[in-house]
Amino acid sequence: MVDEAGRFRLLGTAVAGAAFALVFTMLVVSSFRTTTPQVLVSVGLPAAVVGAVVAGWLQLRSWRAAGGYERVVMVERWVTDRHVPAGVPAEVWVPRLQALADQQTAGWGKIVLAVFWSAMTWSMRDQHGPVVTLLLLGLWAGLAMWSALWVIPRARVARSMLQQGVVARD
Repeated sequence: MVDEAGRFRLLGTAVAGAAFALVFTMLVVSSFRTTTPQVLVSVGLPAAVVGAVVAGWLQLRSWRAAGGYERVVMVERWVTDRHVPAGVPAEVWVPRLQALADQQTAGWGKIVLAVFWSAMTWSMRDQHGPVVTLLLLGLWAGLAMWSALWVIPRARVARSMLQQGVVARD
C-alpha cells in the first residue's frame, strides 16, 4: 500500500523520467532537425509522457524488489531516526542498511558524470542550440543535486550506523 508520501515520490519520479525522456529525445532529434518549439511539442512531449510512465513503473518495480514500499519506508525511518528498533534481528537490518550505504559510490559517480556532461553540453551549445543546451544543463544539475542532497547523505548515515554496529536500541 502506497501512502501519500509514496504517491508524491511516484510523481517526482515520473517528472524526472519525463524530463530525462524529453531532453534525450530533443538531443537526438536536434541531430537531424532544427530544434523549434513545434518540434518540442510534437516530438518532445509524447516522449516525456512515455518517460514518465516508464520511470513510474521502474520505481514501483524497485519497491517490489526491496520487499515492498512499506519495507523501503521502514529502512528510511531507521536512517532518519539513526537507530533500528530493538525487535529487528541483525539478519534483517544489516543487509538493508548495507544496500543503502552502497549507494554512496553511485551518488558520487553521478556527480562526476554530471560535471563532465555539463562541460560537454556547454561545449556543444552551438550544435544543439539554446533550448536543448538549457534542457541538458538542467538535467545534469538536477542529477548532481539529487545525489548531493539526498543519496549521499542518507548513504553516509547508513554506513555510519553499520560502523557503529548500529543500533541505539530502544
